[in-house]
Amino acid sequence: MNITQANNLDLPDLLSRMGFEPVSIKKGGDHLFYYSPFRTEKEPSFNISRGEKYPWVWNDFGDRGGTVIDFAMHYQGHSDFKKALRYLESFYSGKPKILSKAKRVGESQQNLFSSYGQPAQQSPQKPSERELQFLHATPVANPIIYYYLINKRCIPRPLISRYLLEVRYFNRKLDKELFAFGMKNRSNGYEIRAATDEYKFKSALIARDITIIEGSQPLRSSLNIVEGMTDFLSLCAMYSVQQLAGDTIILHSLSSYSRAAEYIKGRGYGTIYTFLDNDESGQKHTKRFKEEFGELVVSQSSLFAPHQDLNAALMANQPSKGLAG
Repeated sequence: MNITQANNLDLPDLLSRMGFEPVSIKKGGDHLFYYSPFRTEKEPSFNISRGEKYPWVWNDFGDRGGTVIDFAMHYQGHSDFKKALRYLESFYSGKPKILSKAKRVGESQQNLFSSYGQPAQQSPQKPSERELQFLHATPVANPIIYYYLINKRCIPRPLISRYLLEVRYFNRKLDKELFAFGMKNRSNGYEIRAATDEYKFKSALIARDITIIEGSQPLRSSLNIVEGMTDFLSLCAMYSVQQLAGDTIILHSLSSYSRAAEYIKGRGYGTIYTFLDNDESGQKHTKRFKEEFGELVVSQSSLFAPHQDLNAALMANQPSKGLAG
């Protein structure tokens, strides 16, 4: 890596690798604020923004600013750029993500989702799944996804890294490449959600289906049923575990009831724990599972009441004692 390559590094990605996540994100993702890496503080005074010559520049309100190589030297407390380059290289086991000016311009022109952006406004119409073309799925690297799930949904970073993917897709109607977080389902499709509460969007790419996540029990005698991705991650967070004891079905949509019921039949589960929402639809489908599988089904919804779902309970610091799984 040379100095030019270093200064074209994806700075939000680098900071994330160093353990720093944005406290707030402004201007559609073009301006990110952090607690200063150089000192302990209660108000974020360190920010990065889009640069004219390089993809990102930084500014520390209490000190100085500059390029990525300037940041590395200042963070390390020396002026030796060769040492700074070696320090930067240590964060990448493979080829680092180096941005080009052409890509930066293209990203800044997007007004819905850019590489680091969020919706500028809610889409007036929900796109049909036929309008969405899957491009690729990779481990989550986008700081917007981490910021949203950690700060807005209270999901621990290790669970995000373990279970979720960063999914890129193309919206034919908008003629734009967009991103979301998601999970692969049983039919090798991808269930996706936007990383924002302002734009209530979730969909499926390639195919819609349930997701099966194996538990740690050798005999796999119990099964958990949850509605969505954040419910599953919230349940893991409530237990402070990376893997639940029993298997888990993530429905992604209550319309997947029949797919789930068909999967359960003949599997020999001794207990089926349902964690469906405390609303009319959730409880209606809890009743359907009980009617089909009888005493095997044990509803856990009351354990996170009065909250509607597991994630709402997690965000309210609801105690996890008594939860099965």
